[in-house]
Amino acid sequence: MNSPAGTPLRSVPAPNGSLTSMRQRVVLGVALLLLFVLPLRAGFDEVVDAISKTSGLHRTPIPFFGLARFVVRVGHPHGVYDIQLATFEGNATVDRRDVAAILRDSIRDGYHPIVQTRSNRDGEFSFIFARPDGKAIDMLIVTHDHADTTVVRAVVDGDVFAKEVNGEHVTTKVAAK
Repeated sequence: MNSPAGTPLRSVPAPNGSLTSMRQRVVLGVALLLLFVLPLRAGFDEVVDAISKTSGLHRTPIPFFGLARFVVRVGHPHGVYDIQLATFEGNATVDRRDVAAILRDSIRDGYHPIVQTRSNRDGEFSFIFARPDGKAIDMLIVTHDHADTTVVRAVVDGDVFAKEVNGEHVTTKVAAK
């Protein structure tokens, strides 16, 4: 369709008579695309930010993890749809009650506590939260040992997860022999 003489190609008359630039339409289209394409990571970023503010801990970068995450998001190996990982090191004393308070304040949007463990002997602890996400399960795991604190978010296929938990993969392999 040709534009009228004197009207720039990048402007299109809107229904109300004003001109809408192509740039505005592209920006709006990209914003809508990003809204639907980017995964919602409620909980993970808040927990990581709160833990990174702990004095004496520093986040450890993981080389090429972005590439690994891309491969997981595209290929879905063994029912894993997405994964995020943050590791912290340092000589800070991390109190389980402080981490529990961080989790309580940061995690929303339907996450429920599944497992909470702690060792009286050496101070190690783990928290596992999960929420349904359609056919998938969105899990948030926080664990701490002597010098490392790790936060993992994984979105896994519910059916594959159930088979793994119930041990069906082992039964099938043994029965095949």
